[in-house]
Amino acid sequence: MKSLLNQTKVMAILGILSGIVLVEACGRRLNPQPSCNFVENQELQRVSWTTDLPVNLYLDSSVPPDYVKPISEAIATWNALGEKINNRDFFILNDGDPGSPTPAQDGYSKIYVMHSWEHSLANEQARTTIYWEGNRIYEADMRIDAANFQFFTDALDRNFAQVDLQSLVLHELGHMLGLAHTTATDSVMQPSLAGGQIRETLGQTDIKDIQCQY
Repeated sequence: MKSLLNQTKVMAILGILSGIVLVEACGRRLNPQPSCNFVENQELQRVSWTTDLPVNLYLDSSVPPDYVKPISEAIATWNALGEKINNRDFFILNDGDPGSPTPAQDGYSKIYVMHSWEHSLANEQARTTIYWEGNRIYEADMRIDAANFQFFTDALDRNFAQVDLQSLVLHELGHMLGLAHTTATDSVMQPSLAGGQIRETLGQTDIKDIQCQY
């Protein structure tokens, strides 16, 4: 794999309340594909984990214990779809906290809860960074913005001044798989999530888009 140093293209797709950052390494040229609402490389190929599934995920020590259940439930939702369409999980949540204590390209895909955030991006609830070469994602990190937002972890404790963590993580996991934002009203990949809004079920748009690639 070529070094990213001085060969990296960085592109940001920022939604109203969540974002995805793409870091592309130089690689061989590929033939264009229909997008299917996936992030695309310069050759208009969908970027994804291709055959490198399941994605091994880790929780950073910054993740509070009460966040583990909604994160696990969001992972289970995506895995149920993976089992249905291709008899495999999309994600495995592993024990341990390897790698960098702050989001970095370190060989590990992790979820972080951040208590500091860029002032210019204070409207982001979360941000997912994916690292890819050619059309293959090989690492991803999710940052949850605890500097500017508060989260509820159970729909029974719904709070319209806070954000549903499970809905947020479900969306960001879609970015980890390579999905971009969409305006489809049934999709968890809509670019904004209102306070108190619960969106914990994948829509037909999400299912169709994922089946296009995986």
